[in-house]
Amino acid sequence: MAAVAGGADLKMIASLINRLGYDLVAAPNIKSTKDLRGKRFGVQSLGGTIWMAGILGLEHVGLDPARDNINFLAIGDQTVLTQALEAGRIDATVLDGVFSRRLKQKGFTIIAELQQTDIPFSGQGLIVKNAYLQEQRKTLEGLLKGLLEGIAFSVAPKNKSAVVGTIMKRLKLSDPAVAEEGYQDVTKNVDRRPYPSIDGQRNIQRLM
Repeated sequence: MAAVAGGADLKMIASLINRLGYDLVAAPNIKSTKDLRGKRFGVQSLGGTIWMAGILGLEHVGLDPARDNINFLAIGDQTVLTQALEAGRIDATVLDGVFSRRLKQKGFTIIAELQQTDIPFSGQGLIVKNAYLQEQRKTLEGLLKGLLEGIAFSVAPKNKSAVVGTIMKRLKLSDPAVAEEGYQDVTKNVDRRPYPSIDGQRNIQRLM
């Protein structure tokens, strides 16, 4: 959307996730929403997906980053954000359940389970140039079929072990129980029919 605002002719033709699917996680000494005021909030990049999810999550619990003096720090991806939270370099962030549950077991505070709020959002999308869309429809049709087959493979019970193994490898997890929880998140949160969400795009547009 930022590129389109700058004049790029892009189209979104699929969106895998159309609602907020993170947990708002804080350090063990932060017990309530009001304790987040004046604290450091870790994100992957300012203006990026996790930053937007963080803003929406803070809004959901009644906080305003400007009014409540919440400072955003660009730290890294969710693996790095988890490490930063454990090391005390940040006070809070938003994480997928596969990371947040592990921290909860260590005494970290789950301020809000945002995946249960049904907040419209677009987390992962397939974006193409409009000219490519017009000229390569057969290619994109094949790509979309592959995407749908990937979703079908991932949510089919018979493929569970392969999917859990992939989660462990890609997220660098050593605990099969944590990967199992990540698998449950995948089966619940990924849209079987990945149409882009207008309401999710409106939320992103508003934040930008």
